[in-house]
Amino acid sequence: MKTVQDKIKYSLLKELNAIQDAGRENRVKITKKVLKDQELFQSLIEIAFEHDNELSVKAIWILELVCEKRLDWLAFNLNFFIENITNIKEESAVRSIAKICNLIAQDYNSKFDTPIKLTMTQDHLSQMIETCFEWLLSDFKVATKAHAMESLYFLGIKTGWIHYELKMIIEKNLPQESPGYATRAKKVLESMSKDTAA
Repeated sequence: MKTVQDKIKYSLLKELNAIQDAGRENRVKITKKVLKDQELFQSLIEIAFEHDNELSVKAIWILELVCEKRLDWLAFNLNFFIENITNIKEESAVRSIAKICNLIAQDYNSKFDTPIKLTMTQDHLSQMIETCFEWLLSDFKVATKAHAMESLYFLGIKTGWIHYELKMIIEKNLPQESPGYATRAKKVLESMSKDTAA
């Protein structure tokens, strides 16, 4: 069984190595392949968090696209994912991880019992909240901060203190941030005020 998984992983590594740039069409090709064969997902998530592997960033790009379609597949690896998100440092990889966290936060707030909602523990929530606040307060680009803001907004619906802290951080940082940040921040602030009024 191990050799079959090793062959699957090696095949995926070859595909990732062939990606020349972050262009969407390059990523979509491998994403489609993973979506057709769930066995590839396990190898993908392992590669994504292999810190000594230069292909891990490419694997994270693919992981983001796969999670957009099949977030439920991540539920069985949620512990591994959450434990490793703080180890990712490369900007484009952090942006993708932040987007996946945003998807998780939205799914966690679903009215339905989703696989993510059923496997999410208080420790997972705490780690994700802490990491999103770190991204928001660090020197990352707008996309990462925007996903962190939105994740915290969704997680704050059930955990009230998050909205209070998030609002304070946004209002403090708003004057020195970019127009893109300001636009997303204003939307999050509006959503929080609507929730408070409701």
